[in-house]
Amino acid sequence: MATRTRRELVTAALATLGILAAGQQPDAEDFEAVDDHFEPMIAWLEAAQIIDFDNTIDAIPDEWFSPLTTLLADDAALEFGLPGVPAAPNSPSPVVAAIDNLRLATYARPTYETQKTEYF
Repeated sequence: MATRTRRELVTAALATLGILAAGQQPDAEDFEAVDDHFEPMIAWLEAAQIIDFDNTIDAIPDEWFSPLTTLLADDAALEFGLPGVPAAPNSPSPVVAAIDNLRLATYARPTYETQKTEYF
């Protein structure tokens, strides 16, 4: 399973917002502004039981990368005076689509929670 780094995720989020052109490296201030949103976003996704990182923040699975990029870009958009990730014809609500894609990528994985039973 291939993985990506946190730095690649932040750079991709900046590109999604249109702050970076292809092949550019982010300014330190821009990188820091988006990176500050990373850990709260991950904490929210874990609290909502959408994903579980298991202490592997610097090893992001490829199947999570694109949805996390969209969520991080949307979360940090106000830092750059943008309302959020713009909608596209194939995705009128990119944040909802990103959350749905994360849920699909993690569907049917073991939760290791105790099964609740009802006795009659």
